Amino acid sequence: MPYEEREHTADILMHVWASDIPTLFEECGHALMGVMYRGSARPDCPYSFTVTGTDHEQLLQAFLSELLCLTETENVVFSEITVTLDDGSLTACLAGEPFDRKIHGGGTEVKGISFSGLSISRQNDEYVLDILFDV
Repeated sequence: MPYEEREHTADILMHVWASDIPTLFEECGHALMGVMYRGSARPDCPYSFTVTGTDHEQLLQAFLSELLCLTETENVVFSEITVTLDDGSLTACLAGEPFDRKIHGGGTEVKGISFSGLSISRQNDEYVLDILFDV
C-alpha cells in the first residue's frame, strides 16, 4: 500500500508515493476509496471518464473530484483504477461493484478534494505528495 494517513487537525491527510505520475494518481484514487469504504470490491462494473487541466496538480484534483462524484452518484466502490495521461488530459478506466453496507460500510464520508498544500514532488526515485480529503 503506497500511501499512509498523516496527522491533521480537521480533515484526512494522505501521503502518497509511486514510481511514476500515472501510478501516483492511481494510488491517490485507491487512498480515497480506502478512506471512504471498508472491505474489498469485485471489478464487475466498468466506468471511464476524462478530465482536463493545465498541470499535474489540477489534473489530480479534477480526477479525484470526478472519482468522488462518480462513486457517490453511481453508488459504486472502485477496486481497479487505471490512469492514462496525455498532454493536459487524464483518462481514468475504473471497475468496481455496487456499494453493500455489510461489505463496504464503516468508512469516512469525504466531501471534497482540497487544493490546499497539493504539490507533487520528486524525492529520490519516487513521486510523492500529500493530499487533503475534506471530511
